Amino acid sequence: MSWTKNTWKRITPLYEKILAMPFNQELMQGTLPLEKFKFYMAQDAYYLGEFGKALSTLSGRMEKMAHVLEFAHFAAGAIEVERALHESYFKTLGIPDTIEPSPSCLLYTNFLLKEAKYADLATAVAAVLPCFWIYKKVGDHIFEQQSSVENNPYKNWIDTYSGEAFAESVQKAISITDELAEQSSPSANEAMFKAFEMASKLEWMFWDSAYRLEKWPV
Repeated sequence: MSWTKNTWKRITPLYEKILAMPFNQELMQGTLPLEKFKFYMAQDAYYLGEFGKALSTLSGRMEKMAHVLEFAHFAAGAIEVERALHESYFKTLGIPDTIEPSPSCLLYTNFLLKEAKYADLATAVAAVLPCFWIYKKVGDHIFEQQSSVENNPYKNWIDTYSGEAFAESVQKAISITDELAEQSSPSANEAMFKAFEMASKLEWMFWDSAYRLEKWPV
């Protein structure tokens, strides 16, 4: 069994908790309060900018030129989506251009930036994989349920993460992660899992923080 297949099997209970979250359930039904979606979109834009930086750092650390190119494309894609959000959702929803990251968002982005720069390369790649893979899985799951929901106001978001272009990027990221895992020791593979698991927990926290409209407590 490949590293990614084994890892997905291990974090499936966590993924199922993500699917069951009120934010994702209400997004799927089109009943999510607009203020919570606006909060989420603002935080997502901040996140994507920092995620793009982490991916760019990883691109520079890659040894194979094919991997350098792929992660450079991933980084560019994240930043392009961030800009697209500003051009579309920010204007239509009235979100200010200056975004103050929530505690959960800042925790997540700082974790990724730290891993991208300082962790073993395979571990760092495993840390960024959940943003690709879990988002794709959640997007597909919600998309499959759309036949029972008419005029979902969040259809554009759903279509973005269930589309073929994103699916291609996810598969490339999975393949690169497996390739690096095959070249690593069993202990290194476990370190990769820990990084993947932590990022998956932070994915849960990111959605939860949006649903709670999380503020700094002090």
